[in-house]
Amino acid sequence: MLITYTMGSRHPAGINLFCGFGRQDEDTMTRLSPFFAWLLPAALLLMLLLMLPSAPAQAATLEITGPDGAKVMVNDRIMGFLPLGHALSLPPGLYLVRSELPGHKDFVTRVTLYETDDVQHLRIRPVPLSKRVAWSGNLLFAGMGQHYMGDSLKGYAFNLLEAGGLLTALAGELQRSSHRQDYLLFKDRYDNAINIDDVEVYRARTLKAYSDMEDAENRRNTGLLVAGGAVFLSVVDAFINFPSVKTGPGEIPVQTSRLDSDSPLPEHHDSTGFGAVHAAIRLGF
Repeated sequence: MLITYTMGSRHPAGINLFCGFGRQDEDTMTRLSPFFAWLLPAALLLMLLLMLPSAPAQAATLEITGPDGAKVMVNDRIMGFLPLGHALSLPPGLYLVRSELPGHKDFVTRVTLYETDDVQHLRIRPVPLSKRVAWSGNLLFAGMGQHYMGDSLKGYAFNLLEAGGLLTALAGELQRSSHRQDYLLFKDRYDNAINIDDVEVYRARTLKAYSDMEDAENRRNTGLLVAGGAVFLSVVDAFINFPSVKTGPGEIPVQTSRLDSDSPLPEHHDSTGFGAVHAAIRLGF
């Protein structure tokens, strides 16, 4: 087989391919030559189109204002601390906005951005915590004030202490009542016993029932002491560790740059689709 390459202007590729397989093979290669001539430029054009930067996705605008130092989170992603210094650019959708500020209740609301040119303003209004509500809540049940202040771990600890103490006291009181009935019964039989053997038997049973009654009474008192101590300590903790109201710039934010389409927020699905609602309840005594 002989393969030769000859240059000429006959074909668009500028190359004629002749093979030693006959005239029919030469005609076939002649017909395919234009296809191969356009294949490489088309592939290069496609690669260039793929490498071009995509147009930036249009986004709505959300401006958030409020007390200085408040931490702002959108769909559980930290946006920074107020003042942010810029508006947030977000794709249209429903977002859960949360704000945390020491000495205040967490501010939570939902914001719906409907169109790409939508501009909404959100004013964060956190409600200050009340020290009186914190310590008085512990009088109802130990740990309630800690839950109110946002310290759930300590609140659950005080809850368990008082609940365990009350349950222990209840069990001790039930046992004490049962042993007291046994004590009164054996004592009555001891007082009325005539036979010396019966006297010794009922005397021993009476002493045993009395000892059991005292042990149960001690468990009851211990449980009451633990429950009362939990209430006392929770009230003192509410006074000492009550979060003070802080204002001013907060710590350096983790992320304060505007969002783009390359790093979308996790979607917050909600079938209601309502906009931002501001509600606040101020408790005072």
